[in-house]
Amino acid sequence: MPDWPDTAYPQRVTLSYGEATIGGTSDMPSPYAVPFPSMPPATPPPSSGELPDTHPGDDAGGQFEEHPLTGEWSASPATFLEVLAEAPPGATIELGAGVYRIPATINFRRHAFLIGAGSTRTRLESTGPGPVLRLAESAALALRDLTIAVVNDAPGNVIEATDGALIMERVRVTGARGRRNTSTPDTPDDTSPEPGYGLVVGGAVWATITSCQFDGNEAGGICVRDACAPTIVDIQTEGGTAGVVFSGQSAGALTRSRCIGSAIGILVLDRARPVLDANTCRANTHTGIAYRLLATGLARANDCSDNGSAGIWVGDAATPTLESNQCRGNRTAGIVYRRASGGIAVGNSCTGGAIAGIWIGEGACPELESNRCEANGTGLSYTEFGAGSARGNICAANSLFGISVSVLASPVLEANDLSGNVLGTIVDNRMPDSGALIVPN
Repeated sequence: MPDWPDTAYPQRVTLSYGEATIGGTSDMPSPYAVPFPSMPPATPPPSSGELPDTHPGDDAGGQFEEHPLTGEWSASPATFLEVLAEAPPGATIELGAGVYRIPATINFRRHAFLIGAGSTRTRLESTGPGPVLRLAESAALALRDLTIAVVNDAPGNVIEATDGALIMERVRVTGARGRRNTSTPDTPDDTSPEPGYGLVVGGAVWATITSCQFDGNEAGGICVRDACAPTIVDIQTEGGTAGVVFSGQSAGALTRSRCIGSAIGILVLDRARPVLDANTCRANTHTGIAYRLLATGLARANDCSDNGSAGIWVGDAATPTLESNQCRGNRTAGIVYRRASGGIAVGNSCTGGAIAGIWIGEGACPELESNRCEANGTGLSYTEFGAGSARGNICAANSLFGISVSVLASPVLEANDLSGNVLGTIVDNRMPDSGALIVPN
């Protein structure tokens, strides 16, 4: 959280709405004085922003129209803009049940608090190109209990934040359009940040996202860029290339969230190093969690089950720490290490993988310790130039072998439990001078 001053000084109040800009000077206390992370109390909105208590056909002064899909009343763009422009910095604007349509991006350059009547009752939607909301210039924006949507086919994100502070609670974000990437069965797509995300946070943004839903966004739910380190708790993402993407040098924490039905549940790229704790990443067409390039960080106590390829996929030169994750029923393997990847895997449970519990291929060299690999094709499978070490793992009750080692692989295997495998304990196809070390297992 930035250490913001709480002194008062004249503040330029500017709200740009498409190409129109409304501005003025306010002697209100600096918006930096608004407390965080507490949500503001609800206060009545100006009369120009209230939804009328009328029925279709009543005279509403030309300010409202009936929404053709829901039958709810909707505020006109001009009325909604007036409410935002007239509110002092840091004011709470309460949006009643209805659909609020805007034709272009709203750029927030001052503190604002938008509070709806519930994500199924209050909807803010944009029919124009670009994001619905953009946060910049050290402003702060709090959103609660509403849906924010794009309803056109132009590429773009729904919400963008590059500076300031963002609080979201019980918000649904949907409708972002962009090029939807595809992932091959062999390699997750690198999914560089591009239009099509529900939320993009980057730069110096301080952000906390709680109990929100991201669905129907073609690139994915959330993209974290640059050195941003948000706190994300109890969200749900559905669809798109990746539910949540960490890129650049981002960090932060994603906790107790559900990333389902995407190509990749959580994708960590570049030099990103997030903490992924107690998330559910299931039913994704490729992988529950994927690490690529130079990514690091910690994945702990996540449920990465029933995915189309792997529960956790580690590639390129990524070196994450994987601790106490459950990887059950994934089509290829519970955990896959490829290329020059490494890192540490300790205390994970990998069951029901058709090929292996943990598959180490190409030049990967992870340290595997105290993992349980049961009821797979093979417990640990070292292929190509796979290396690293495996100590104290339980590789039992697999339909083939406890451990298999290919011709050019060179792992160090020590004190692993290899009992109860159908075809044997270890199948060792190494070259005589491979450098592998197999001590009693």
